[in-house]
Amino acid sequence: MKKKFFKSLSLIILSLAIFAVSFAGCGSGQNEQNPSATTPEGTTADQPKKSTELVVASVNNGPMVTMNELSSEFTKETGIKVTYVMLTENDIRSKIQQDVAVGSGQFDLVTLGTNDIGTYLDNGWTTELQPLFDKMSDADKTAYDFDDLIKANIPAYSSATKGLAAIPLYGESTMIMYRKDLFDAAGLTMPEEPTWEEVYQLAKKLHDPSKNIVGMALRGKPGYGENMYTFGAILYGYGAQWFDMNWQPQLQTPEMKAAWEFYKKLETECGAKDVTSNGYTETLNLMASGNAAIYYDATVSAATFEADNSPIKGKMGYALSPSGPGKGNTQTIGGWGLAITSSSKNQDAAFKYLTWVTGKDYVKLVAEKKGWINVPSGARTSTYKDAEYQKVASFADITLKSLSGASFDKQAVKQTPYTGNTLPNIPEYASIGEQVGQLLADYVSGGKSIDNALAESQKVALQAMKDGGYIK
Repeated sequence: MKKKFFKSLSLIILSLAIFAVSFAGCGSGQNEQNPSATTPEGTTADQPKKSTELVVASVNNGPMVTMNELSSEFTKETGIKVTYVMLTENDIRSKIQQDVAVGSGQFDLVTLGTNDIGTYLDNGWTTELQPLFDKMSDADKTAYDFDDLIKANIPAYSSATKGLAAIPLYGESTMIMYRKDLFDAAGLTMPEEPTWEEVYQLAKKLHDPSKNIVGMALRGKPGYGENMYTFGAILYGYGAQWFDMNWQPQLQTPEMKAAWEFYKKLETECGAKDVTSNGYTETLNLMASGNAAIYYDATVSAATFEADNSPIKGKMGYALSPSGPGKGNTQTIGGWGLAITSSSKNQDAAFKYLTWVTGKDYVKLVAEKKGWINVPSGARTSTYKDAEYQKVASFADITLKSLSGASFDKQAVKQTPYTGNTLPNIPEYASIGEQVGQLLADYVSGGKSIDNALAESQKVALQAMKDGGYIK
């Protein structure tokens, strides 16, 4: 499409300008090399003097830190060195874009969020993976077991036009997490498939600030990756959507208004004080410290509650993402995948590492070194069916149901021109979500009326669609 071509071209031009200034500081990644990734002692003397080295650009969250630490095992098996360049999410995204947009080849593999994966392949920045899987030997295909990857994840790690773009390192959906002990004491029961109204009623009954217990821990801090991430599930649950098939914004529909009104009711009547200051970290800590009855967020959070040092270990129950009056359950798909850059000069070695770190044996390696509670989640079906994992993860069954029941491309009641769940998979959404997230927070805190907030949100989205060439 013409719009996508110019969007890609302008990004490349911008990246060239940034790259000219910053390249000298990027180097070859040697200053950031992982000491544990060097070739181990005992390597045979007849190997080439200069062995293959892969450079991975990665976000610095927990599962990727573990990947970095355990990559020395890959080096022992293959002789291929692996160096990680690890930064925060925003910083690594910028660094990756600077590299791939001009094809400099600094990085062989990159970690990408589901909102970026398809775009990178469409722009030619990463390598199509299906041909590489097709070339595997029968023995290697059997060992890797591609069909064991959770099927619902695959569209989120693919391009609609070019196919498989990345493999999940870990995936996540959303679900209800609640304190069974508080429910039992109050004589209450959480349905396995609750509605949002049922969650509200239960949260209201358990909300008791005098005992330092809030009924509901739910993100309220403004931001496209904060309140808009969880609010998106409510939005779709009420039958709303961001755009119609002509890319016209749909932020002033009755369904959207009902979703906003419910969200405010849930937050103000059952949530923490100063709820608009609470993002993912704050609400997670609220639940983990024992000061919340119900928590709705990413499935990966459950491991925190079941950790050995958790004060609420063994006291938790889990349920599917609630449904609303507009449609059924509203599970999301998110997470991080690993892709091979098209500019890498080590395509075969990069694919070997990609299949190693996303394979079944790697899950077992993490379990052995770090414990089963820390294995990559949301990627492989076999993980959730493993008896050892189920022993430490009481949330395994619900998490697998949440992931398997999610739809990356059919999230709304009506047809949409975009894919993605709570975060629409278009480049403009980051800006739209930031602005609408602030307006939603203003409405929740009483700073704006709902009609004014929705009108301003519609204006923001409409302008973004015009600027992006979606509509005239």
